[in-house]
Amino acid sequence: MAGHTIEVLTPVFPAAAMRLSPAAGESDLEKTLRDLKAPPLPPWLSSPSVTLTLSPSTAAPSASSPRLHIEKGAAFDLADCCRDLEEKHSALAAHKKEAAWHLRRVEQQLEAEKACRKRETMEEVEAKVKKLREEQAVALERIDAEYKEQLMVLRRDAEAKEQKLVEQWAAKHAKVRRLMEQMGCCRR
Repeated sequence: MAGHTIEVLTPVFPAAAMRLSPAAGESDLEKTLRDLKAPPLPPWLSSPSVTLTLSPSTAAPSASSPRLHIEKGAAFDLADCCRDLEEKHSALAAHKKEAAWHLRRVEQQLEAEKACRKRETMEEVEAKVKKLREEQAVALERIDAEYKEQLMVLRRDAEAKEQKLVEQWAAKHAKVRRLMEQMGCCRR
């Protein structure tokens, strides 16, 4: 490969071509290390529509050639930009995936909190209903006790009145008998 230049032609940039020539005095090991350190080609450069041709480094580009020659640094900058773009795209995809996962997690948490609050509200309402039923039972027992007491008072009053009437009737009956006896005594 020494003495040759790699020329890259793409349909995206028909007028663009890269010329990469090895540095003068560079050994094969240094060249291999340099090639290993070079960033990988972006997908649009490695597509089947990209053609690579070897041309001798001594051949000067013709003035009538429509190809644009890019220096080695510019080619590496372009490759770096493409790699950065791919990394940012991957980071964006990872961020979207993480955001979607986080959103699902928050939705699940909100659903759990909603269910918990609903359960707590139902328990509070049930406790209030239970308390009201207990208060109702106590109030009904109190009313029942009051009426029983009033009924007992009325019965005692009725019995006392009845006893009084019986005593009055007995007294009148005794008086009538005495009168009858006195009258009967007078007739005999």
